[in-house]
Amino acid sequence: MSRNGVLVAGVAAVAVLAVVGGGVVALRRTPQVSATAAAAPLHESPSTTAGPATPVKVTLNLSKLPVGRAPQMSYLQGRTVRGGGGQDVTVPGKQNILDATRYDGSLLVLLEVGLGGSELARIDDGSTFALQRIPDVQSLVSSLDQQAVAYGTAPVNADHTRKKGSDVYWETSSGQRTLNRPDDWGTTVLGVAGSHVFFKSDTDRDGLTSTFSSWDAGTGKVTQLKSVRSPEGVNGAGTAVVDFVAGAAQNFCSTLTDTASGKQLWRTCEYAVNGFTPSGGTAIGTPDFRGGGSDPLVAALNAKDGSVQRQWSGPQFVQSVAEDDDHLLMVADTGENTRTAIIRCSIATGACELATPLTKAARYDIRLLGAWQ
Repeated sequence: MSRNGVLVAGVAAVAVLAVVGGGVVALRRTPQVSATAAAAPLHESPSTTAGPATPVKVTLNLSKLPVGRAPQMSYLQGRTVRGGGGQDVTVPGKQNILDATRYDGSLLVLLEVGLGGSELARIDDGSTFALQRIPDVQSLVSSLDQQAVAYGTAPVNADHTRKKGSDVYWETSSGQRTLNRPDDWGTTVLGVAGSHVFFKSDTDRDGLTSTFSSWDAGTGKVTQLKSVRSPEGVNGAGTAVVDFVAGAAQNFCSTLTDTASGKQLWRTCEYAVNGFTPSGGTAIGTPDFRGGGSDPLVAALNAKDGSVQRQWSGPQFVQSVAEDDDHLLMVADTGENTRTAIIRCSIATGACELATPLTKAARYDIRLLGAWQ
């Protein structure tokens, strides 16, 4: 499975968790500051400065990047969630952490159960799990304003085969609502904006066919967008969905589709779209389409037409997420068993800096979430 090739189920999710050290973790992303706030400037690096005009294509040397501020999002170090405006929270036990997000003063955590199973748990006081856990939850997203969270189930049988029937949950501080999907072979939440939850439903046991729908948890109405066949994620506002389609030359392409009209806005067969900035104005692209390993480049694409605004290469990119509307956070190294760091790059200037120390002792992993996993 690609470490950043496919979009995780949380393109619209709130807290990004960078994983430091062991554990397989999927991340949620969002800025921990206002999406409209002015971004702090980066230290200019000689390797990214080219006079008055900044280059579209930027080649990086990790060892020459200046040290900048720490990630402005939550990240996971071992089993401890740090940063992002909340207190450090250590996840008890030894279960593998699949996903996590800060929400309403708590930490919601997806934990692995057995082979292929999972459950959702909540840590309310910084150290203790709530008594109630929800079984079979395998996807988790939060809204950009941190006022709502959604999660979906994909039950499995005792022999680890898929079980028919699933549920979608929408939760705010005022309560919880559930959507039953008795004919689905698992649901994956892709985004939540206000009372609207966007989700993918597998319509066969093997997950070879699927549908894309939105659920208004306020009215109970479910709307299916039939023009989308293989949904991978949505932007933070839920106004555009990324669809994974086959290209004409036996390759794979990402298309951006308007969720209101079902109209395809643009298509790229050069990049896999892996996420968006909070405003939705920029899409994050890599050349990896459901492949394996790291990627040789990361690109910032204009979400209106797919044109390249900035592209970084040089190191190997393990993962990339949007920190705010101008900055991307990327896990980068120069190959297996080499020093790694989370770096921050500006879309406006192309300049990059170290957001964490460049080290071989602590491995970083910011799975997208995700995402869109």
